[in-house]
Amino acid sequence: MLHGPKNFLALLLAGSVLAACASSGTSSNNSDQKALAKNKDGKANVKIESVKPIRTALSQRPSEINISVNGRVTRTGEVYLLRGLANVFSRGMDTMGAKMVRRGLDARVYNHAAWRELADNIVARKKLKEVSYPIVIMGHSLGANASMQMAKYLGDRGVKVSYVVGFDPTVTTSVGKNVDRVINFYLPNDSNSNIVRKAPGFRGTMKNINVRGVRGVTHTTIEKDAKFHADVIGRTLSLTKKRRKARS
Repeated sequence: MLHGPKNFLALLLAGSVLAACASSGTSSNNSDQKALAKNKDGKANVKIESVKPIRTALSQRPSEINISVNGRVTRTGEVYLLRGLANVFSRGMDTMGAKMVRRGLDARVYNHAAWRELADNIVARKKLKEVSYPIVIMGHSLGANASMQMAKYLGDRGVKVSYVVGFDPTVTTSVGKNVDRVINFYLPNDSNSNIVRKAPGFRGTMKNINVRGVRGVTHTTIEKDAKFHADVIGRTLSLTKKRRKARS
């Protein structure tokens, strides 16, 4: 895809279309995820629909994409997991989200294209003091790009983001003020341009971790690595606190 010949990208794109067409209720065909519309020029636009407000609750709602795991939210915080291209190549985000739910975290999975609407929802709820901190954002491929964009967008609007994780982004991104910690697991592309940089005002901790040479890790498997899962879940848990028992 992003680390190989152009014809490989074309192959992946073709595969994603076929997979999306074959899927029913677990891909971008879901009416609660996105719908295609055409603008005045006849070009297809992607519109995200029905992204529900994220609120800390006693019962864990299923995510907007593909986590069927039910659990109890026993810890503070809101965790956003963003898939990459066409919701096909980032199923490791679902697996990691399910692990988080089982540990009591309020973790949800979305398509990368939803990041702006999710961020605006957080900004609106911040004014109402309805956000549960810490905010944690993670993504794979295009979702990694979106994770950094979402974090910077929130930081620029005064919303504290505690932890951002990228799994092999496709372009250079940056994060700014109000972001505490950034980890980017990446496989250098041809121009070594898929790293994360510090935007003006950033004073947190940032690590770009080159994982080339790690056995079994490719662009399409990096977000599925169990060791990476354990690392980021452990860090997320360390940032959260056990919630007080909510009122019935």
